[in-house]
Amino acid sequence: MTQFKFIFLSILISSQTLYAQSDSDLGVESVDSTYVPVRSKKILQVPEFQKYNPDTIQLGENDLIITDSYTALGQRYTYDALHSFHRRRMDGFGGFLNDKINAGLAEVRSKGFNSDLKKLYIQIDPTTLTVHWSAVVGPSPDGRCYMHVDSRGSAGGGLPAVQKQCPRMHRLHSNLVPVKQLEFNDNVLQCYDWNSTKLDTVTNTINIQQHFYKYYDPQIGNTVTLAEVVQKEAERLCVMVTTPAAPAVSYRRYTVRSGDTLSQIAQKHNTTVSRIAKANNLRSYIIRVGQPLKIPK
Repeated sequence: MTQFKFIFLSILISSQTLYAQSDSDLGVESVDSTYVPVRSKKILQVPEFQKYNPDTIQLGENDLIITDSYTALGQRYTYDALHSFHRRRMDGFGGFLNDKINAGLAEVRSKGFNSDLKKLYIQIDPTTLTVHWSAVVGPSPDGRCYMHVDSRGSAGGGLPAVQKQCPRMHRLHSNLVPVKQLEFNDNVLQCYDWNSTKLDTVTNTINIQQHFYKYYDPQIGNTVTLAEVVQKEAERLCVMVTTPAAPAVSYRRYTVRSGDTLSQIAQKHNTTVSRIAKANNLRSYIIRVGQPLKIPK
């Protein structure tokens, strides 16, 4: 099985040479007339961002290209938001890349082809905290029908942080077979702090990693036909369209103060602890001063 692993970052990487002060370039400060050398932090140069042109990507006759972007600038925990290629649990922020690719795979199947994610290109602009991505979907060249794309990643946690998430992700698709599509790994120049405040100088990088998998259904072509699968997908879509949507839940914002507990906050706002915990994806009932909360109305 040939895996399609593409990171369209050659232009970006080649242009982002890091210029650093030599260890011999030292500052000095005076202490009791004795000069003590003080090592300076290495200052990294931020090159001009060179965005690729999706129009140059070659497509097959029945291929589709999906191109989009999202920015983490202004988001809480900025670099965690930057690596939210899909979405993060605490607030739902993200690029929803997986959903958009999966919709493209479904469109390929609706045309009578076994679907596949053929190419995936990702670029990160460190100066605007913007993720640019393009995916090519189309008829599967290996005859397998890839039904879903999913991914897990980390900002600053490295490979171990990503690897420990993948087994659980695979269990979510236990009836499908995973194939790794892309190991995205980029040391992004840190132009901002984690609260989106612009830094005067760049002295650090944040490692962004994301592992993308595509999952094929081994039953298609053996015990079930593609036409049967497409029919079931159309029926599910019809049910989703005709079923009335649940009423939207509205929230008010609250910032935790000294002495607050979840039960006190829930009582004050005429709601329950469990509803607050669910709205904020809290794993425990421990809260901290200054923590923002969404309070269901």
